[in-house]
Amino acid sequence: MARSIVSRSSISRRTLLKATAAGVVTAALPAGAFAQANGPLRVGISLSDVPRLWGGPEGGFEGIRFGGYMVFDALVNWDMSKADQPSGLAPGLATRWEVDPSDKKRWIITLREGVTFHDGTPFDADAAIWNFDSIFKADAPQFHQPRVGLVRSRLSSVAGYTKIDARTIAVTTNVVDGMFPYQLSYLWFVSPARLAELGGDWQKFTQRPAGTGPYKVVSVTPRERVELEANAAYWDKARVPKTLRTVLLPIPDSNARIAALRSGTIDIAETLPPDAIPSLKGAGFQVVQNSYPHIWAWRLNVNPGTPFADVRVRRAANLAIDRDAMVQLLSGTALPAKGKVLPGDPWFGKPTFDIRYDVEAAKKLMMEAGYGPAKRLEVVAVIASGGGGQMVPMPMNEMLQENLKDIFIDVTFQVVDFTTIINMLRGGTRAEQQKGFHALNIAIPSIDPTTGWVIYDSSLTAPRGVNWGWYNNPAIDAQIKAMREAFDPAAQNEAMGKLHAMLVDDAAALFVVHDLNPRGLSPRVRGFVQARNWFQDYTPVTVGPAA
Repeated sequence: MARSIVSRSSISRRTLLKATAAGVVTAALPAGAFAQANGPLRVGISLSDVPRLWGGPEGGFEGIRFGGYMVFDALVNWDMSKADQPSGLAPGLATRWEVDPSDKKRWIITLREGVTFHDGTPFDADAAIWNFDSIFKADAPQFHQPRVGLVRSRLSSVAGYTKIDARTIAVTTNVVDGMFPYQLSYLWFVSPARLAELGGDWQKFTQRPAGTGPYKVVSVTPRERVELEANAAYWDKARVPKTLRTVLLPIPDSNARIAALRSGTIDIAETLPPDAIPSLKGAGFQVVQNSYPHIWAWRLNVNPGTPFADVRVRRAANLAIDRDAMVQLLSGTALPAKGKVLPGDPWFGKPTFDIRYDVEAAKKLMMEAGYGPAKRLEVVAVIASGGGGQMVPMPMNEMLQENLKDIFIDVTFQVVDFTTIINMLRGGTRAEQQKGFHALNIAIPSIDPTTGWVIYDSSLTAPRGVNWGWYNNPAIDAQIKAMREAFDPAAQNEAMGKLHAMLVDDAAALFVVHDLNPRGLSPRVRGFVQARNWFQDYTPVTVGPAA
């Protein structure tokens, strides 16, 4: 199916007790406003802390899943209603977006009417411009650098913006960018009035946030929980949550998440460890999984003079990995990678370098590059202990370590937490504290051209973007430009396919496997559809008696 842009730390006993107690908490909403199950819905997330709810969540895409789209909306949202096809863009706070026919760097955006923030104040063009200023205008009172750093790199094409009238704004880009609507899905809109009420203090805002999303925040307890209630006044009536109360519980330890699911303390466990799946199924729990735009990979430091600056070393590393054995290690919860996306995806293209398991070919390349039994290559890889999209990083990286040892590469690990690795990603390899690191193991989204593809744009190194390894290939830059200049969906798919083929042929990363993202659900959970997306919609979910 063609992709297109559619215009229109372990859990504590205290936390466990609080989660159980949440079952007796209710909220006053208009009688008959919508049908709801008794609930509550309690979700165990894999992050070590709740993401800050200020319209710029940390914690990678899992942070966005729970700290972004549940409480806030973007101008452009995602359609997360289908499990059998890739998610596409859908109207959010904008009902229409189109490029100005006389200026392809200018986008005209029509805002949705009748939307209010959770504090009752209206969303309009003034509120939209205020939110853009909060990210792009350094002298604006609402500009807050820690928050800006979590958002701006995903909006790399924005050059300016202006109000046209109460329901229309224009956004200009610094380059012609037909894929720009994807970037608009990463700016979440917050209430200017709520921040003013709190004296302009963003930290206070994280405790009393106000967005326009399907959930309102009842309370935030750092490192323990976020309590949400259904927003009965949500503008998309089809997505008013069917469960009155939802509780998010950070449980970074996978065994603790499984124990919480088994004990009935949570209803959904994010990111299941593969070895727990058979016993969960045997005990009557639901296990759901699906492909989504994800690649578990090593980003590579390709600065001049570093080992991975040599394409022969990069290709050799890709040929050294036994991906079928990796899938077996993961109990079938992954698919072997042939690149950033799966074969058959409209963005796969026709690469000539066949990513496969071929140790002899890998050894040959390494020897051509000057390495061998008498001259082994030592590299340091930074890996995270867990986090969204990271799967089970320790055993997976240990398997890579053993595979690479067979082709004269000796790997040492620097283990950090997920928040640290995200900050390192933004800092780039030329930061003083990152010198000596050759690879960074962090899942790469391929969901849109900005987050997973222009990370190879040589102009988007730190601090402007997240080209961590200082990748610099003029041919790739030219193809990224061609991709951006395509506006027709068929032309966009063709341009993306060519870009992907070029990245695979250049072995721009160490591509390993695609996650199937298994989740565990209580037998009491109904209505969850696992979209082929990093983000998920929990609004259809109900929690009732077991079948």
